Amino acid sequence: MSRLPNKIRTEKATVLLECGHSVFSVLQKYQDFKHLDLVVISHFHPDHYVDLYAFRHALRATKMLGQRSEPLRLLVPAQPVDMFNYWYSTEEFKVEPIACLVEVRDIKLSFVPVLHTMPGYMIVAEDQRGRRLVYSGDTDYVEESLGAAAGADVLLAEASILDRDREYARKAKHLTAKETGRWANWCRAKKLVLTHFWPEYDLKEIEAEARSEYSGELVLAREGLKVEI
Repeated sequence: MSRLPNKIRTEKATVLLECGHSVFSVLQKYQDFKHLDLVVISHFHPDHYVDLYAFRHALRATKMLGQRSEPLRLLVPAQPVDMFNYWYSTEEFKVEPIACLVEVRDIKLSFVPVLHTMPGYMIVAEDQRGRRLVYSGDTDYVEESLGAAAGADVLLAEASILDRDREYARKAKHLTAKETGRWANWCRAKKLVLTHFWPEYDLKEIEAEARSEYSGELVLAREGLKVEI
């Protein structure tokens, strides 16, 4: 899967969503990791969390050099238990299980359980001005949970599978690009940002499928993309 750093920045807070393959090295092009307020992991598949290992060693070095004394706040699912316990035992992170509502400076984060092959969450971020970003995480198409994105200013959503492979999408508990476009249209998202692409697919096909269902502003995630609300 294509995995890029997803960073939320407001006037007072900076939050990193996910830390999968190569995220930590790419992050440093755009953000001093020592100044992050929070890292959130939606679920424990490697493409969403594995660069926490590199992050942990960097944080250890900043402590040794006197550049950062406090552990970095990290929100992760409570399941699987062995994964949660491992990260909870680290000194570099202050680990908390994902709860219903979390505040970090001027951002409120709420979490909606999704249907995937392991416990995971959709993340809704809202600032004090009422601006809302909804991040899908990895999820199957379940309308009961997708309603949390209603009226989002930005819907950052996976478009992992082409609709011709919808049978596999149901097995793997992922969204097709067409379903993501349908979701954005149904919840009246003002802007749709597609992400989490399978490298075997043509991105033009993914974009076309989403556009067949959604007529609003649509962009594909790429390194360095900045979206303002």
